[in-house]
Amino acid sequence: MTSERGAKTPETTGSGQDLATVSARFVALVIDWSATVLAAYLLAWANVFSADPFTFNLEIALLFALYYTVAFTVGAQSLGMLAMKIACVSARDGGRLGFLRALVRAVLLSLLVPALTVFFHPYSRGLHDLAAGSVVLKAPAAAK
Repeated sequence: MTSERGAKTPETTGSGQDLATVSARFVALVIDWSATVLAAYLLAWANVFSADPFTFNLEIALLFALYYTVAFTVGAQSLGMLAMKIACVSARDGGRLGFLRALVRAVLLSLLVPALTVFFHPYSRGLHDLAAGSVVLKAPAAAK
């Protein structure tokens, strides 16, 4: 795993895969958040979610955290990441994150502030990535 600048992260094995760009990560996050908000409005329309604005916004954040936790527990991509051709994997071995690390990453990402730290880390890893031991890479091309 290497960065766009060609440097290896301390945690990598040197497999040569490039880190996802910050712009691709941002677009994927916008896609995922938009899908979560749409799902929340559908659940509110079906009277599953609250009509109270504060509670409704909290439910959106919880739904987003649940969605990301499930996505990274069973696989390496969310819908937004699939669209942007990037994947979130373990920085240590390149595998799935597992439930606990996916939950930590999702909850911290829901707070948004940890995500802003990607601009200050040399390998564009936010606090949510560092806490979960994850890294976001360009997804490898599918075999033909």
